Amino acid sequence: MFWERLGKAARSAARRNMTIRRCSLAFALFVLSFGCSLQAQGDEAAKTQEGQESHSSNPDTSDALGRTTPHGTLIGFLHAAQAGRYNDSSQYLQLSKREKTESGEHLSEQLHMLLDQAFVGQLGAVSDNPEGSHKAGVPHDHERIGVFKVSGTETEVDLVRVSDPAAGEIWLFSSQMLAQVPELAGQLEESRIESHLPQFLVSDHILSTPLWRWVAFFLLIPVSLGLAWGIVSLLKATRSVWLRWRPHSVLRDFYAALAPPGRLILTIIFHWVGIYRLGYSLLFRDFYRRFAGLALALGIAWLIMRLIDRWAEQARLKALQGPGYHSAAVILLGQRILKLIALIIAFLAMLSIVGVDITAAIAGLGIGSVAIAFAAQKTLENVLGGISILGDEVLRVGENCRIEDTIGTVEDISLRSTRIRTLAGSELSVPNGQLANMTLENLSRRDWRRFHAKFGLRPETSPDQLRSLLERMRALLRAHPNVDPNAARVRFVGFAESSLDVEIDCNVLIPGLHEFFAVREELYLAIMDLIVEAGTGLASPVRVIHGPPGSEQEQPKLGKEGMTAIRRRA
Repeated sequence: MFWERLGKAARSAARRNMTIRRCSLAFALFVLSFGCSLQAQGDEAAKTQEGQESHSSNPDTSDALGRTTPHGTLIGFLHAAQAGRYNDSSQYLQLSKREKTESGEHLSEQLHMLLDQAFVGQLGAVSDNPEGSHKAGVPHDHERIGVFKVSGTETEVDLVRVSDPAAGEIWLFSSQMLAQVPELAGQLEESRIESHLPQFLVSDHILSTPLWRWVAFFLLIPVSLGLAWGIVSLLKATRSVWLRWRPHSVLRDFYAALAPPGRLILTIIFHWVGIYRLGYSLLFRDFYRRFAGLALALGIAWLIMRLIDRWAEQARLKALQGPGYHSAAVILLGQRILKLIALIIAFLAMLSIVGVDITAAIAGLGIGSVAIAFAAQKTLENVLGGISILGDEVLRVGENCRIEDTIGTVEDISLRSTRIRTLAGSELSVPNGQLANMTLENLSRRDWRRFHAKFGLRPETSPDQLRSLLERMRALLRAHPNVDPNAARVRFVGFAESSLDVEIDCNVLIPGLHEFFAVREELYLAIMDLIVEAGTGLASPVRVIHGPPGSEQEQPKLGKEGMTAIRRRA
């Protein structure tokens, strides 16, 4: 008992360590990819700066600051402001030349602070169309990208489309909104976290992000993992109490499927909430939202896949234990189809999260599905035929059936074909598409089998012998345990050329083919015994051959052997 408990504890600890390693690996990959994205962000900022320099040297080109769309204006401003180039970021503000010279840099810094700490909206939702999104209630030349939420009040953040002599039609932060920026920024300065931290944590930057934010980012990982682990453990304890009160195998099995991906999903959610509560920069949050969304999509896909596997396993076990064991193939097919659909949806969701327009992907998927359907028409016909056979329960493995003129036993029902072992021992494979359109007789589904026999008695059988034999045969059928007494009939049906014909018709209450053969043999042997006991026998066709004239005089000399030669039995 002690060693058993020790082994269970060791296996449980191994499972926990494996889960911790998986979650840590997932987060390590996430952090690595996130760091690469921030590096890409820095490269993009450098490219933006190069574009600004080239624009200043060649003013006749199109706007190199990316202000031709609302999304380009917002992203360009954030890149320039986060890099500390507030003089460049003031180019995204609707200010006069004098206002840009006097207060452009300070106003850009205040606007950047507001966007990082008080902006409510999504960067990915900002229109990338030069004409804007034309929202209801917003002027035609304005674009509302979100709101500033400060001290319980909301201030709308608008961009305005203006005409620039050098760059053409561009989008800038509207002057009406900029007029409220100093007041809103003044309400934020007292609550800044940096004022309570050591100077080196605030002044030192890694990838344009203060050092203290990176420390908080990595410290949030074990905190989030611990919270997720605690919640899952609490659910486990609740489940154990519930199972003691009301045992339920499904609840026990599904918890095992939910626990590992549940920890990962909760860890990502808690870490996500912590990042937003600590007031990271808007660009940092946007990149984090994308990669956290990817990790969350993977976690949800992992959860759905495990749930599908657990459901399929439970359904197959239930099907194999009951009379519908043939539906295990349908369950397996459904499991694979559901997992494929889950993977496709997760892949499309991940593409959407990273900013890819999935409209073309969905259209291409539909066209590809139609092309595959035409190319694999016969295969799909057989698959659908197999689903129809299994779903309608036309056949089961092990049953006897008649397909046209062939009788055999069903050995396997796959998605493409059905294999039947014939009475001759050969294997017959019938495509499901054809089998679904054939006339099929399931012999194993019959409640009874008909026993029909017709035989002739010798012509010299007396009427008393015939009456006695008929009564004994009727009594035999009524007394047999496998014969329906209400449907048993024994009749003298007529005179044949060389026999007295008797017909037997009854229902044998055995559906199995081989068992029916055994009962039929038993009845035949019992009938033969009754015929012998009645003092008669089965008739045989007799043919009499008459010899040439005069042979009758020599007939007595032939004797018994000669008469046997003359009278030959067919």
